[in-house]
Amino acid sequence: MEENVTISSNNGNGNASMASIEDVSINDDDQSQEDSPEDTVRNERGTSRDGGIHEEDEEMIAHAAAAHQEDEEMIARAAAAHQEDEELFEHAAAAQEEDEELFERAASAHQEHEEMIELAAAEHEAEAQEEDEEMIARAAVAQEEDEEMIARAAVAQEEDEEMIARAAAAHQDRVANAEEAQELDHVDYDIAIPSHHSYLDMSLTRVEGYNYWLEGQHVNLYMIPLDVIVIPGQTLPLRIRENTLQFTMIRALLDNRHKTFGAVYLPAEREQVLLGRSWSQCGVTVQIVEVSDDDTREIVLKCKGRQRFKTIATQRGSVLTLHAKVQILADHIPPRLYDSMGRLRDPFKFGSHPSWLYKYHDVYAIMNSIKEEITKYSPLVKVDVAPTQPDMFSYWLISAMPFKFNQRVRMLRENSLVVRLRSQLDHIKELNKFDYCCQLCGTDIVNSRRLVSMSADGPFFVNPAGIAFELITAYSVQHTLARGSPQTKDSWFPGYAWSYLSCLHCDSFLGWKFTAVVEDTQPRLFYGIQRKAVKVLRQSETVTEDNSNTARITRLFYV
Repeated sequence: MEENVTISSNNGNGNASMASIEDVSINDDDQSQEDSPEDTVRNERGTSRDGGIHEEDEEMIAHAAAAHQEDEEMIARAAAAHQEDEELFEHAAAAQEEDEELFERAASAHQEHEEMIELAAAEHEAEAQEEDEEMIARAAVAQEEDEEMIARAAVAQEEDEEMIARAAAAHQDRVANAEEAQELDHVDYDIAIPSHHSYLDMSLTRVEGYNYWLEGQHVNLYMIPLDVIVIPGQTLPLRIRENTLQFTMIRALLDNRHKTFGAVYLPAEREQVLLGRSWSQCGVTVQIVEVSDDDTREIVLKCKGRQRFKTIATQRGSVLTLHAKVQILADHIPPRLYDSMGRLRDPFKFGSHPSWLYKYHDVYAIMNSIKEEITKYSPLVKVDVAPTQPDMFSYWLISAMPFKFNQRVRMLRENSLVVRLRSQLDHIKELNKFDYCCQLCGTDIVNSRRLVSMSADGPFFVNPAGIAFELITAYSVQHTLARGSPQTKDSWFPGYAWSYLSCLHCDSFLGWKFTAVVEDTQPRLFYGIQRKAVKVLRQSETVTEDNSNTARITRLFYV
């Protein structure tokens, strides 16, 4: 038997020993032969030697396995160390990033600090520049104020000169008025002429018929708010321009059978309130008696006040029209209690009562008392042209006498004719204590004793612009100034030329001065004052004049 065994071992550098049997060769032919005793011994020895070799190999393998395990442990430790190195590297990288961020923040803070320093320097420079500019502006303003004060002084000097001139003109006007007042003891002007309203300068077509409703009757009417108080029996001229609410309603009304609308008082400054929330709840039916609508841009009307009414409900119609449901009010005229001889007509019918009680309720007796009072305080107010019917006479008094606005409204609303006439008599007895004064400044304008009748059919007139005016006519006024040269075009009183009239104290517009252009016409001049431009005041002290010749009232108060 032939055997070759090769064992290699490498123990260098701490590495484990490796054992391998490279070649073992056994001859099978020899095994077929029988072994000799020597061979047997030899084989036994070889077997024992081989057993020792195998033991050594197993030990070496065990050592090699232990070394391999140690190598694996060392590899694991090396991997753990490598992982720790990577973690340390990551921590170092994060620290480096934090350092870079801190550096960037420090750089940004440094830049912001530099910007703040630059901004502070710019603001300081701007503030200094603004202060300089402000000082320059203050100096300019001071210079402008000085120039303005100089200009005001010049204007004040001009106003003083103008005031002196106005005072001189007013003085001359008062002298002329005083001379006229002394000479005026009658009026020969035909006061029926202004009632024709010839200044309208258009051919008017007469509308036939008289519209009358029964007392208490409910009627639906077109409503036209006006800036004047319309009274039954008065003539109301109107110029209605296109593109107005009134124009639309009048156009629709002309196609209506009765051609009657309701007139309610609404001040011009509240004309935009048109749904009945602000106008007076008491009004007058107004019938169109003459019309000219040839001009498509304007309708000219002459209307007549008819009957009183109270508004029940209002509504907005189509095509910009206003409608209202109204109730007709009427006056009950009591029977005449006394005959022409002043004797009680039927004492048995009326019972036995004191005579003063009958006279107190006799409307005709009250009318006579009112006429006597009017003749006493203002003889140029023509009571002979007043209506003879008690109810129409009471309406005529509302328009002709200087009653206050609220008094006129209460009188128009009063349903009892006796109460209305009694109230008018009481107020007329006090008229000598009242004056018409400027609405704006309270300067005394017209004494109630200077009134004069210049129109027989009501004080309403309308100018070419379509604005209606209610006038108070007087033959003498005070503390006023006439402006402009007199002109006869569109004069409301034919035979007279008009010029504007203003308050001497506040320069507000009051009305017109009318100067006769026809010889031997009396009065030679008179004044038409807007009723809404004056107010009725009680005068407790006389009118005085100050050193600048400007008339002032020393003490006035409302009644």
